[in-house]
Amino acid sequence: EGEDGLPLLQPAKPTLTLLLSRFLLPTLIKSTTGDDGVKDVDAGSNARHPTEANDDDKNNDDDATAAMAATADDPYQHFAAVLMNATQIEQGRRFVMKLQHKKKKKKPDGTEDEDDDDYKHARPTSVLQSIQPQLRSKNVLRRRGIAGSIKNCCFEKDASYWLLHEVNIVKSLLYPLAGPEELDPDDKVGLDPDLWLEGPDKVREPDEFTRLCLVDAILLLLASGRRSREYIRAQRTYVILKVADMSEESEDVSASIDECVQYLRRDEEGCEEGSSDRRLEDVVRGRRELLALPAPLPSAGMAMPKEDFDAVD
Repeated sequence: EGEDGLPLLQPAKPTLTLLLSRFLLPTLIKSTTGDDGVKDVDAGSNARHPTEANDDDKNNDDDATAAMAATADDPYQHFAAVLMNATQIEQGRRFVMKLQHKKKKKKPDGTEDEDDDDYKHARPTSVLQSIQPQLRSKNVLRRRGIAGSIKNCCFEKDASYWLLHEVNIVKSLLYPLAGPEELDPDDKVGLDPDLWLEGPDKVREPDEFTRLCLVDAILLLLASGRRSREYIRAQRTYVILKVADMSEESEDVSASIDECVQYLRRDEEGCEEGSSDRRLEDVVRGRRELLALPAPLPSAGMAMPKEDFDAVD
Protein backbone atom coordinates (compact mmCIF):
# COMPACT_ATOMS: atom_id res chain seq x y z
CA GLU A 1 0.00 0.00 0.00
CA GLY A 2 1.06 3.59 -0.58
CA GLU A 3 1.31 6.40 1.93
CA ASP A 4 -2.36 7.25 1.34
CA GLY A 5 -3.41 3.69 2.17
CA LEU A 6 -4.42 2.85 -1.41
CA PRO A 7 -3.05 -0.29 -3.07
CA LEU A 8 -0.21 0.33 -5.49
CA LEU A 9 -0.90 -0.64 -9.09
CA GLN A 10 1.47 -3.30 -10.33
CA PRO A 11 2.90 -2.82 -13.86
CA ALA A 12 1.02 -4.97 -16.34
CA LYS A 13 2.97 -7.59 -18.24
CA PRO A 14 3.02 -7.02 -22.00
CA THR A 15 0.81 -9.45 -23.89
CA LEU A 16 1.28 -10.85 -27.38
CA THR A 17 -1.59 -8.70 -28.62
CA LEU A 18 -0.03 -5.51 -27.25
CA LEU A 19 3.43 -6.34 -28.58
CA LEU A 20 1.96 -7.27 -31.96
CA SER A 21 0.22 -3.92 -32.27
CA ARG A 22 3.53 -2.16 -31.60
CA PHE A 23 5.38 -4.48 -33.97
CA LEU A 24 3.03 -3.60 -36.84
CA LEU A 25 3.04 0.15 -36.13
CA PRO A 26 5.38 1.74 -38.72
CA THR A 27 5.53 5.07 -36.88
CA LEU A 28 7.60 3.44 -34.13
CA ILE A 29 10.38 2.68 -36.61
CA LYS A 30 12.74 5.61 -36.96
CA SER A 31 13.62 6.55 -40.52
CA THR A 32 17.28 7.19 -41.21
CA THR A 33 19.05 8.80 -44.12
CA GLY A 34 22.07 7.10 -45.63
CA ASP A 35 25.20 8.62 -47.08
CA ASP A 36 23.62 8.57 -50.50
CA GLY A 37 20.82 10.82 -49.27
CA VAL A 38 18.19 8.15 -49.82
CA LYS A 39 15.75 7.79 -46.95
CA ASP A 40 15.28 4.27 -45.70
CA VAL A 41 11.80 2.79 -45.92
CA ASP A 42 10.30 1.61 -42.66
CA ALA A 43 10.03 -2.11 -42.03
CA GLY A 44 6.24 -2.04 -42.19
CA SER A 45 6.12 -1.12 -45.84
CA ASN A 46 5.76 -3.47 -48.78
CA ALA A 47 8.83 -2.07 -50.49
CA ARG A 48 11.35 -4.51 -51.86
CA HIS A 49 14.40 -4.75 -49.62
CA PRO A 50 18.02 -4.45 -50.75
CA THR A 51 20.64 -7.05 -49.92
CA GLU A 52 22.15 -6.75 -46.49
CA ALA A 53 25.73 -7.01 -47.78
CA ASN A 54 27.59 -6.77 -51.03
CA ASP A 55 27.95 -9.91 -53.12
CA ASP A 56 31.68 -10.09 -52.38
CA ASP A 57 31.04 -10.10 -48.62
CA LYS A 58 28.10 -12.50 -48.37
CA ASN A 59 29.88 -14.87 -46.04
CA ASN A 60 31.52 -12.20 -43.90
CA ASP A 61 30.19 -12.46 -40.34
CA ASP A 62 31.26 -8.92 -39.51
CA ASP A 63 29.18 -7.54 -42.38
CA ALA A 64 26.16 -9.58 -41.27
CA THR A 65 26.49 -8.28 -37.72
CA ALA A 66 26.80 -4.72 -38.99
CA ALA A 67 23.69 -5.18 -41.11
CA MET A 68 21.69 -6.23 -38.05
CA ALA A 69 23.11 -3.39 -35.98
CA ALA A 70 21.87 -0.97 -38.63
CA THR A 71 18.31 -1.87 -37.63
CA ALA A 72 18.75 -0.60 -34.06
CA ASP A 73 16.14 2.10 -34.72
CA ASP A 74 13.46 -0.62 -34.87
CA PRO A 75 12.61 -1.17 -31.17
CA TYR A 76 10.18 -4.05 -31.76
CA GLN A 77 12.18 -5.98 -34.35
CA HIS A 78 12.86 -8.87 -31.95
CA PHE A 79 9.14 -9.54 -31.49
CA ALA A 80 9.34 -11.50 -34.75
CA ALA A 81 11.59 -14.03 -32.99
CA VAL A 82 9.22 -14.09 -29.99
CA LEU A 83 6.31 -14.86 -32.31
CA MET A 84 8.31 -17.60 -34.02
CA ASN A 85 9.00 -19.21 -30.64
CA ALA A 86 5.36 -18.84 -29.60
CA THR A 87 4.08 -20.60 -32.73
CA GLN A 88 6.10 -23.69 -31.88
CA ILE A 89 3.25 -24.69 -29.57
CA GLU A 90 -0.41 -25.14 -30.41
CA GLN A 91 -1.62 -22.15 -28.36
CA GLY A 92 0.74 -19.84 -30.23
CA ARG A 93 -0.39 -21.10 -33.63
CA ARG A 94 -4.00 -20.73 -32.53
CA PHE A 95 -3.33 -17.09 -31.60
CA VAL A 96 -1.80 -16.37 -35.01
CA MET A 97 -4.47 -18.16 -37.07
CA LYS A 98 -7.58 -17.24 -35.06
CA LEU A 99 -10.15 -15.42 -37.19
CA GLN A 100 -11.07 -11.96 -35.96
CA HIS A 101 -14.45 -10.53 -36.97
CA LYS A 102 -15.14 -6.84 -37.29
CA LYS A 103 -17.31 -5.47 -34.50
CA LYS A 104 -20.57 -3.66 -35.16
CA LYS A 105 -20.69 0.09 -34.73
CA LYS A 106 -22.40 1.51 -31.69
CA LYS A 107 -25.48 3.73 -31.87
CA PRO A 108 -25.69 6.90 -29.74
CA ASP A 109 -27.76 4.94 -27.21
CA GLY A 110 -24.98 2.36 -26.85
CA THR A 111 -26.70 -0.48 -28.73
CA GLU A 112 -25.18 -2.24 -31.73
CA ASP A 113 -26.09 -0.98 -35.19
CA GLU A 114 -27.68 -3.94 -36.99
CA ASP A 115 -27.62 -2.04 -40.30
CA ASP A 116 -23.86 -1.43 -40.28
CA ASP A 117 -22.84 -2.00 -43.92
CA ASP A 118 -19.13 -2.15 -43.07
CA TYR A 119 -19.82 -5.03 -40.70
CA LYS A 120 -21.96 -6.91 -43.23
CA HIS A 121 -19.32 -6.76 -45.98
CA ALA A 122 -16.22 -7.16 -43.82
CA ARG A 123 -14.25 -10.40 -44.18
CA PRO A 124 -12.75 -11.99 -41.07
CA THR A 125 -9.00 -11.57 -40.81
CA SER A 126 -6.19 -12.99 -38.66
CA VAL A 127 -2.80 -12.15 -37.22
CA LEU A 128 -1.18 -14.34 -39.86
CA GLN A 129 -2.64 -12.21 -42.65
CA SER A 130 -1.49 -9.00 -40.96
CA ILE A 131 2.14 -10.14 -40.61
CA GLN A 132 2.56 -11.49 -44.16
CA PRO A 133 3.81 -8.13 -45.56
CA GLN A 134 6.73 -8.34 -43.12
CA LEU A 135 8.30 -10.92 -45.45
CA ARG A 136 9.16 -7.92 -47.65
CA SER A 137 10.54 -5.85 -44.78
CA LYS A 138 13.98 -4.28 -45.05
CA ASN A 139 14.81 -5.64 -41.59
CA VAL A 140 16.34 -9.11 -41.79
CA LEU A 141 15.30 -9.92 -38.20
CA ARG A 142 11.66 -9.26 -39.05
CA ARG A 143 11.83 -11.43 -42.17
CA ARG A 144 13.49 -14.29 -40.30
CA GLY A 145 10.97 -14.34 -37.47
CA ILE A 146 7.89 -14.04 -39.67
CA ALA A 147 9.13 -16.70 -42.10
CA GLY A 148 9.67 -19.03 -39.14
CA SER A 149 6.23 -18.22 -37.73
CA ILE A 150 4.54 -19.01 -41.05
CA LYS A 151 6.49 -22.25 -41.30
CA ASN A 152 5.30 -23.27 -37.84
CA CYS A 153 1.69 -22.53 -38.80
CA CYS A 154 2.03 -24.82 -41.82
CA PHE A 155 2.42 -27.76 -39.42
CA GLU A 156 -1.34 -27.47 -38.85
CA LYS A 157 -2.54 -29.89 -41.51
CA ASP A 158 -6.21 -29.13 -40.86
CA ALA A 159 -5.59 -25.48 -41.75
CA SER A 160 -4.11 -26.20 -45.19
CA TYR A 161 -7.27 -25.30 -47.11
CA TRP A 162 -7.58 -21.97 -45.29
CA LEU A 163 -3.87 -21.20 -45.75
CA LEU A 164 -3.96 -21.93 -49.47
CA HIS A 165 -7.31 -20.47 -50.49
CA GLU A 166 -8.12 -17.74 -47.98
CA VAL A 167 -4.68 -16.51 -46.91
CA ASN A 168 -3.12 -17.09 -50.36
CA ILE A 169 0.03 -18.14 -48.57
CA VAL A 170 1.73 -19.60 -51.66
CA LYS A 171 2.23 -16.20 -53.27
CA SER A 172 3.68 -14.75 -50.06
CA LEU A 173 6.12 -17.66 -49.80
CA LEU A 174 7.20 -17.56 -53.43
CA TYR A 175 7.72 -13.80 -53.78
CA PRO A 176 10.94 -13.66 -51.71
CA LEU A 177 12.26 -16.71 -53.58
CA ALA A 178 11.70 -15.15 -57.01
CA GLY A 179 14.72 -13.49 -58.57
CA PRO A 180 15.76 -11.29 -61.50
CA GLU A 181 16.01 -14.14 -64.01
CA GLU A 182 13.97 -13.82 -67.20
CA LEU A 183 11.35 -16.56 -67.46
CA ASP A 184 10.21 -18.28 -70.63
CA PRO A 185 6.79 -17.14 -71.89
CA ASP A 186 5.36 -20.61 -71.25
CA ASP A 187 6.55 -20.50 -67.64
CA LYS A 188 4.72 -17.22 -67.06
CA VAL A 189 1.34 -18.71 -67.99
CA GLY A 190 -0.60 -19.37 -64.80
CA LEU A 191 2.10 -17.72 -62.66
CA ASP A 192 1.12 -14.72 -60.54
CA PRO A 193 2.38 -11.59 -62.38
CA ASP A 194 3.83 -10.15 -59.17
CA LEU A 195 6.40 -12.95 -59.25
CA TRP A 196 7.95 -11.91 -62.57
CA LEU A 197 6.84 -8.37 -63.53
CA GLU A 198 9.74 -6.67 -61.69
CA GLY A 199 12.18 -8.32 -64.08
CA PRO A 200 15.90 -7.64 -63.51
CA ASP A 201 15.11 -5.28 -60.61
CA LYS A 202 13.75 -8.12 -58.45
CA VAL A 203 16.02 -9.09 -55.54
CA ARG A 204 15.87 -12.64 -54.19
CA GLU A 205 15.83 -13.06 -50.40
CA PRO A 206 19.51 -12.80 -49.37
CA ASP A 207 19.19 -14.42 -45.93
CA GLU A 208 19.73 -18.18 -45.90
CA PHE A 209 17.65 -18.91 -42.79
CA THR A 210 14.68 -17.01 -44.22
CA ARG A 211 14.90 -18.86 -47.54
CA LEU A 212 15.05 -22.19 -45.72
CA CYS A 213 11.94 -21.39 -43.67
CA LEU A 214 10.04 -20.34 -46.80
CA VAL A 215 10.92 -23.53 -48.68
CA ASP A 216 10.18 -25.69 -45.63
CA ALA A 217 6.75 -24.05 -45.35
CA ILE A 218 5.99 -25.00 -48.96
CA LEU A 219 7.20 -28.53 -48.23
CA LEU A 220 4.85 -28.83 -45.25
CA LEU A 221 1.91 -27.69 -47.35
CA LEU A 222 2.81 -30.20 -50.06
CA ALA A 223 2.87 -32.96 -47.46
CA SER A 224 -0.54 -31.99 -46.05
CA GLY A 225 -2.54 -33.85 -48.68
CA ARG A 226 -3.18 -34.59 -52.33
CA ARG A 227 -5.62 -31.70 -52.84
CA SER A 228 -3.03 -29.33 -51.43
CA ARG A 229 -0.41 -30.62 -53.86
CA GLU A 230 -2.75 -30.23 -56.81
CA TYR A 231 -3.48 -26.62 -55.85
CA ILE A 232 0.20 -25.77 -55.30
CA ARG A 233 1.12 -27.34 -58.65
CA ALA A 234 -1.51 -25.17 -60.33
CA GLN A 235 0.18 -22.07 -58.88
CA ARG A 236 3.29 -22.93 -60.96
CA THR A 237 5.37 -23.25 -57.80
CA TYR A 238 7.84 -25.51 -59.60
CA VAL A 239 8.88 -22.67 -61.93
CA ILE A 240 10.03 -20.42 -59.08
CA LEU A 241 11.73 -23.22 -57.14
CA LYS A 242 13.54 -24.48 -60.23
CA VAL A 243 15.04 -21.08 -61.02
CA ALA A 244 15.84 -20.38 -57.36
CA ASP A 245 17.70 -23.67 -57.04
CA MET A 246 19.97 -22.76 -59.96
CA SER A 247 21.49 -19.90 -57.96
CA GLU A 248 21.17 -21.42 -54.49
CA GLU A 249 24.47 -21.74 -52.62
CA SER A 250 23.14 -23.34 -49.42
CA GLU A 251 23.06 -27.14 -49.40
CA ASP A 252 20.27 -27.19 -46.82
CA VAL A 253 18.02 -24.95 -48.91
CA SER A 254 18.79 -26.92 -52.07
CA ALA A 255 17.96 -30.18 -50.30
CA SER A 256 14.62 -28.78 -49.15
CA ILE A 257 13.86 -27.51 -52.67
CA ASP A 258 14.65 -30.98 -54.02
CA GLU A 259 12.12 -32.53 -51.64
CA CYS A 260 9.51 -30.04 -52.83
CA VAL A 261 10.27 -30.91 -56.43
CA GLN A 262 9.79 -34.60 -55.67
CA TYR A 263 6.28 -33.82 -54.44
CA LEU A 264 5.52 -31.50 -57.35
CA ARG A 265 6.74 -33.75 -60.15
CA ARG A 266 5.78 -37.20 -58.94
CA ASP A 267 2.56 -38.98 -59.88
CA GLU A 268 -0.04 -39.47 -57.17
CA GLU A 269 -0.66 -42.95 -55.81
CA GLY A 270 -3.14 -44.89 -57.91
CA CYS A 271 -2.67 -42.66 -60.97
CA GLU A 272 -0.98 -43.59 -64.23
CA GLU A 273 2.53 -42.45 -65.06
CA GLY A 274 2.78 -38.82 -66.15
CA SER A 275 -0.69 -37.96 -64.83
CA SER A 276 0.56 -35.07 -62.65
CA ASP A 277 2.27 -33.33 -65.58
CA ARG A 278 -0.74 -33.85 -67.84
CA ARG A 279 -3.10 -32.50 -65.21
CA LEU A 280 -0.95 -29.38 -64.84
CA GLU A 281 -0.85 -28.96 -68.63
CA ASP A 282 -4.66 -29.11 -68.68
CA VAL A 283 -4.84 -26.40 -66.02
CA VAL A 284 -2.41 -24.14 -67.89
CA ARG A 285 -4.21 -24.76 -71.19
CA GLY A 286 -7.52 -23.95 -69.54
CA ARG A 287 -6.16 -20.65 -68.24
CA ARG A 288 -4.98 -19.73 -71.73
CA GLU A 289 -8.45 -20.42 -73.10
CA LEU A 290 -10.10 -18.45 -70.30
CA LEU A 291 -8.28 -15.34 -71.47
CA ALA A 292 -10.55 -15.26 -74.53
CA LEU A 293 -13.81 -15.98 -72.70
CA PRO A 294 -16.27 -13.24 -71.69
CA ALA A 295 -16.59 -12.32 -68.03
CA PRO A 296 -19.18 -14.36 -66.10
CA LEU A 297 -22.58 -12.86 -65.43
CA PRO A 298 -23.00 -11.12 -62.06
CA SER A 299 -25.62 -13.68 -61.09
CA ALA A 300 -23.21 -16.58 -61.56
CA GLY A 301 -22.17 -17.92 -58.17
CA MET A 302 -19.43 -20.24 -57.00
CA ALA A 303 -20.46 -23.38 -55.17
CA MET A 304 -18.12 -24.79 -52.53
CA PRO A 305 -16.88 -28.29 -53.33
CA LYS A 306 -18.66 -31.01 -51.40
CA GLU A 307 -15.58 -33.23 -51.40
CA ASP A 308 -13.29 -32.99 -48.38
CA PHE A 309 -10.22 -30.98 -49.36
CA ASP A 310 -7.73 -33.41 -47.93
CA ALA A 311 -9.78 -36.58 -47.95
CA VAL A 312 -7.33 -38.24 -50.32
CA ASP A 313 -3.77 -38.66 -49.12
